[in-house]
Amino acid sequence: MASKIKNLKGLEKELTISFDSKEIEPTIEAKLLNLSKTLDLKGFRKGKVPMNVVKGKYYEQCFNESLSEHIEQNYIKVVLDEKLNPASAPKISMDETKNKDSFTFKALIEVMPDIELKNIDKIKLEKPVLKIEKEDLKKAVDKIADQYKEWNVVDRKSKTGDRVKADFVGTIDGEEFENNKADDFLIEIGSKQLIPGFEDGLKGLKAGEEKKLDIVFPDDYQDSKLAAKPVNFDIKVKEVSEAKISEINEEFIKKLGIEDGKLESLYSKIEEGMKKDSETLIESHLKKNVISLLSKSQKFEVPNSLIDDEISRIEKENNPNGDVKMSQEDITKLYSKEASERVKAGLLLREIINTEKFKISKTNIDSWIDTISRGQANRAEIENYYLNNEEAKKNMESVILENLAIKWVVKNALVTEKDYTFDDLVELR
Repeated sequence: MASKIKNLKGLEKELTISFDSKEIEPTIEAKLLNLSKTLDLKGFRKGKVPMNVVKGKYYEQCFNESLSEHIEQNYIKVVLDEKLNPASAPKISMDETKNKDSFTFKALIEVMPDIELKNIDKIKLEKPVLKIEKEDLKKAVDKIADQYKEWNVVDRKSKTGDRVKADFVGTIDGEEFENNKADDFLIEIGSKQLIPGFEDGLKGLKAGEEKKLDIVFPDDYQDSKLAAKPVNFDIKVKEVSEAKISEINEEFIKKLGIEDGKLESLYSKIEEGMKKDSETLIESHLKKNVISLLSKSQKFEVPNSLIDDEISRIEKENNPNGDVKMSQEDITKLYSKEASERVKAGLLLREIINTEKFKISKTNIDSWIDTISRGQANRAEIENYYLNNEEAKKNMESVILENLAIKWVVKNALVTEKDYTFDDLVELR
């Protein structure tokens, strides 16, 4: 075997590899022999087909399989001998040569970049710190009371804050569409749960009244077939109700599971929940900022093949059903920057994991499962799934190692702390 490596632009390399054509002959013969032992052809007993017949029918197939195997073997040998680190699978092309004594092929590859972590201690991070005031707890209780409000039917025109029960049918250009109608549909005016204009269009109506409502679906509506389309709704109001907010007293507090019915006990429970939830919110915010700042602070080339793969993943995340039709050129333009940043961050985190030799402990696993199962009653099922499903286990371990790398960056960066209310932390998402 002979090989030559040519450096191309960026991280690309071209490997030219030649090997003796006689190398594949034993492999071809072995394949033909194995095939003859099981071959069942009309006119011959199974496994007794003459070799000249086997060769006549299957030589080309066995030749191609053998050639592919030897190309792969020789490619791998050169990669190992030259200590190359390919970023993705090679693009193989046969060299058209008239030399019958050898085969020559080219392998176009991109190699992984050399990464040297620098100036981590110069990365400036702001770490949110949860600060809970009495007023925050009062607001939280008010929100709970609002969730438990009662609705009383009234005989008057509807207004913001009321709940309307209505039947409706929607049409676009006179034609109905999927999920275009509902009976006894409950709409809270001002909740902003429906498309813009729908709730406002129900103001000033009494039970028994009807209205035609002409509005437009938002440009970013979840169903792309309806996005930006003008729609007509025929609405019949059947009932108007006004809200009665629950009084925050001992009886109400006991309904929430606080046995002693005391407001201070409810405050304590809410504060405990805020602290637990804030850990996840802060961790998520730090992770997002670390990835962004880490990528900006380190300079190296990113393999285009990995960026292309990441573009495909992002496109599938954002357009899982393929509803939005775009050319590959437009998809690349739209997602290339995000994909490049993701790949770069992934390479940096992997470098940190390898350099620091992070190991996953049982404590890491227990903590991670505690976090994802918080608020659910089936922790044992979740743990069993992640520990006994190979793919799920690998994903879990990957996330844990990534989180350890993030914490390492936070530990080594310039970190300042800033107080946040719980509501402010939620807004950071």
